[in-house]
Amino acid sequence: MKSRKWWLLASFIILLSVIVIIAILEDIAQVEEKDEPQYLPPTSIVNPQSQGNKGIIQTYAEIKPRWATTLKAHVSGEIEHVFDQALAGERVKKGDLLIQIEDSRYEADLYEAEQALAEAKLNLLQAQKKSSQAQRDWKRSGIDEKPSDLVLHIPQLEVAEKSLSAVERRLNAVKKTHSYTRIRAPFSGIITTRNANIGQTVLEGEELLRIVQEEQQEIAVTLSKQQWDLLAKDWKNQSISIRNTAGAEIAQAHIKRGGGFLDPETRQYMLFLEIDDESNSKTLVGDFVQVNLAGRVVPNSLAIPESALTRNGTIWYLDDEDRLRQFSARVLFYQNDQIVIETPSHELLDKYYPSHWRIATTPLASFLTGHRVKPMMVGGE
Repeated sequence: MKSRKWWLLASFIILLSVIVIIAILEDIAQVEEKDEPQYLPPTSIVNPQSQGNKGIIQTYAEIKPRWATTLKAHVSGEIEHVFDQALAGERVKKGDLLIQIEDSRYEADLYEAEQALAEAKLNLLQAQKKSSQAQRDWKRSGIDEKPSDLVLHIPQLEVAEKSLSAVERRLNAVKKTHSYTRIRAPFSGIITTRNANIGQTVLEGEELLRIVQEEQQEIAVTLSKQQWDLLAKDWKNQSISIRNTAGAEIAQAHIKRGGGFLDPETRQYMLFLEIDDESNSKTLVGDFVQVNLAGRVVPNSLAIPESALTRNGTIWYLDDEDRLRQFSARVLFYQNDQIVIETPSHELLDKYYPSHWRIATTPLASFLTGHRVKPMMVGGE
């Protein structure tokens, strides 16, 4: 019985010893774990300076011709001929004959107007002769009284003169109407649309062709209130870079006018640019292009890589303890692969305002506010 008690006591002592040893080993493991250096994820950063930055206002617009018109029929009739230069895609010169409409009815009106003119001239000659003869007869009569206008046939002469004037105007109108049977190019350009066919009967006001000018090209740019305020003060004198959608420069332009009114639909400011003649060989009417306008110098701003801006418009930066922080950015300019943002105020960041700026160039979805990271200067510094 005593032997059994001793065995129980010994087992208890051994169990207690094992527990103590395990506790000691855990403490040692915790100490060793705490002594290991904490892994800090590397983060690429740049060191922008808060200073005055001059940016570029980037906007997009469509190249439009100065002149573009839809030629309509001013007379009714059958289309007798559609000339080759009236086909869509053809380039035409001012005055080129494009379409001819059957004109027999209008020629008849023209002959009638010419006949009426000849009769009006004859009536005027007869009225002038009667008036002159009446004046000679009155002088030979020896009467001292002043003759009346009716005696001298003056009213008849005035009627004949006004009739001639009316007939001449009528003839000019008929000639104008007759000229409408031949559709000519009002300016040099390119035919973009043709709705006329040989043998087709057209009515007055029906659309026939559309022509756009190639030589003089313009761009209408719309700017928001913020963009307008950031525009350089000497915008009227600046040369504008016109780039295609790939970012390559294709032309130079200059601002002709703008800023005097707001677009009634978008409520934005308007600028009208004219592409320089020597550079428009690389541009086409209808091109959607990027327009770069010089902005003014904005004080207290940061120029940083465009990649630093997240989709929700925030910027990640490092505080003085290498911990991640973020703020909502107010973007002022976009220029190439950089953006210019307004430097956030001390009140906005409070105690996390850094002594110098370190902006994360490629924010990750795994970023968490307050996490420490290892800053890696872009460029190898």
